[in-house]
Amino acid sequence: MKNKVLQSILVCSLALLLILGLSAGVVGLSLSGVRIVREPAEEVRALGTVLEADLTSRWYGVELDPETLYERACSQTAYIYWEGKLEDGGTRTLSGSGIIITNDGYILTNAHCITDAQSVGESMQVELYDGRIFEGQIVGADTETDIGLLKIEAQGLQAATISSASPKNCQKVYVMGHPDENLKFSMTTGIISGLDRVVEFSDGTVLDMFQIDAAVNPGNSGGPAFDAYGNVIGMVTAKYVSLTTEGIGFAIPVKNAISIAEYLKEYGYVPGRPLFGITVMNVTAGLIRPESPAGAMVYSAEPGLPGEQAGFIKGDIIVSIDGKTVASLDDLSRIKQDYRAGDTVLIRFWRDGEYLETTLTFAEETPEHPTGPVTIEEEPEEGGEEAPPAAEDMPEIEEETPPEDTEDQPEEPNEAAA
Repeated sequence: MKNKVLQSILVCSLALLLILGLSAGVVGLSLSGVRIVREPAEEVRALGTVLEADLTSRWYGVELDPETLYERACSQTAYIYWEGKLEDGGTRTLSGSGIIITNDGYILTNAHCITDAQSVGESMQVELYDGRIFEGQIVGADTETDIGLLKIEAQGLQAATISSASPKNCQKVYVMGHPDENLKFSMTTGIISGLDRVVEFSDGTVLDMFQIDAAVNPGNSGGPAFDAYGNVIGMVTAKYVSLTTEGIGFAIPVKNAISIAEYLKEYGYVPGRPLFGITVMNVTAGLIRPESPAGAMVYSAEPGLPGEQAGFIKGDIIVSIDGKTVASLDDLSRIKQDYRAGDTVLIRFWRDGEYLETTLTFAEETPEHPTGPVTIEEEPEEGGEEAPPAAEDMPEIEEETPPEDTEDQPEEPNEAAA
């Protein structure tokens, strides 16, 4: 059932293509410092202090009536929006949802809801159910997991109770969000239709989510999915759209999202992610020369980073990493996830008609050196050339898309910074 083409509805009302797989998902990381509840009649306990909360009692789950659950959900959900100009001069309006996770104003949402505002150094507007509006400072956004964190200056908020229990098939679910500016704080309901749905977006991002049949619309992304006891079990992120299928939404397990939020709170990014320090593009077999292979072609190697240190130059085509085939950027992105900063790999690549090998030691991805899609002015022409392209003939990265803003480029690029 792999490789079915999907289209996701994102909070900012943007569409991305994605691919649905049914393989096993990523194991959730440890929880810290938010209100934790396991299944009914199990102990509530705090496992850390990064996101602080007062946890001194036991929680015995009682299924809530829908009206009570709705009122609780409204007080624990935020409406977030932003309107402004991007660096290229274009105007963008975004709106979405967020989950209040601490009494003093930390709000969990999707990264794709906030990265455009982040790219131009602006904050989000955050509206609460009681009508108050705050400036939401962007603490961090991790595009690899689509998790973002905001902070508003407020006290005494009603923080959501975060469930550490794994979602279960056919479990009842309630979704709270803002499908439209005029339809704020709307609740829909359904069940969990499937677990471990591995969804791949067109930019190579792969997310492990569970499937729901509660109605999901533009503006729901980043909002909470509750169980029948009023505990948040997921964060709504995408919707399946096709002419023949309806009623399929996706949510990230909230315990996975909280573990990323901890890193964003402490560092502003997720430490340990590997960085190549190169900009690459998809190439098919025979595109550069009749005998050239398919792979990830190097457009540039940033000075002082691992790609340059390993000797890569424009026109090199990466074909394998530690023996794992690289036939596309998707392959490169997937393989990269197996490593961390500091790991050393053996890379095989094609240059000027021959295959060479080099070793590369990954640096750490940081806000100053992120990875993600970039815009290239033009792609190599089809038909094959008699010689490898000279450096001066290679397409250049547009000046308005420097490396530090790569995560906020168009949704369906053929290029990516690694």
